[in-house]
Amino acid sequence: MSTPIDYPVCLRLEGRRVLLVGGGTIAEGRALAVLEAGARLRVVSPEATTTLRTLATQGRLEWLARPYVPGDVRGHDLVLAATDDASVGPLVAKEARALGVWVNTADVPELCDFTLPSVGRRGPITLAISTAGHAPAVARRLRRELTARVAPHHVWLARLSGWLRRRLPAGVERQRLLKSLVEGDIGALLERGERKAAGARLRAALKTLKSSGETT
Repeated sequence: MSTPIDYPVCLRLEGRRVLLVGGGTIAEGRALAVLEAGARLRVVSPEATTTLRTLATQGRLEWLARPYVPGDVRGHDLVLAATDDASVGPLVAKEARALGVWVNTADVPELCDFTLPSVGRRGPITLAISTAGHAPAVARRLRRELTARVAPHHVWLARLSGWLRRRLPAGVERQRLLKSLVEGDIGALLERGERKAAGARLRAALKTLKSSGETT
C-alpha cells in the first residue's frame, strides 16, 4: 500500500472549538499551539500537567478532570488525542469520523485525518516541516535548522508586505511592487540593515504609484 501524501494547510482556529483528549506533556504542547492560534479549547483528562492546570485556573481553557466518554467530540470543530492509554485514541477517532470532525491521534498516523508538522515561528513567518508522521525527530531537526536561517530582515519584509497589501488595491502594480520589495533594492537595503534608506525607496515607489492613481 502506498504512503498517503499530505496536503499542507494552515488552519485559522480563532474562535473555533477544539477538543484535546489527554493531559500529559505531549497534550500540553498541543494545547499551547491551539491556544496561540486563538482556539476555544476543552481538555478531557483525569490528570493534567501543571501548565494545563494553570491555564484552566486562568480561564484560558476548560478542563474536564475525567476520562473520555462517547459524546465528548460533539460540538467541536477539531479533535486532538494525546493520551498514554492506547485504547482511547481509536475510540476518539471513530467518534470524530462518525461526526465528520477532523481528528489527530498522537503517534498513530493511521488514525489521523491530518498530521501536525514541526513548527518554527519568526514574527508573521511560520515554517512547518512534516514527514507525514514517519520521522518526527527529522522534522524537528530540519525545523531548527531552517528557522535559524530566518533573519530579522525577512521578518521586516513579511510585515511590510502585509502592510502594503492592506493599503494598496489589488492589481498588477501592487504585485510588481511586492515582488520588487523582496527581490529589488528595498529588500537588499533591509538585508544590510539600512532601514532608513529602504524606507526612502519605498516612499518614492508609493509616490509614483499614487501619481499614477494606483493607491487609495
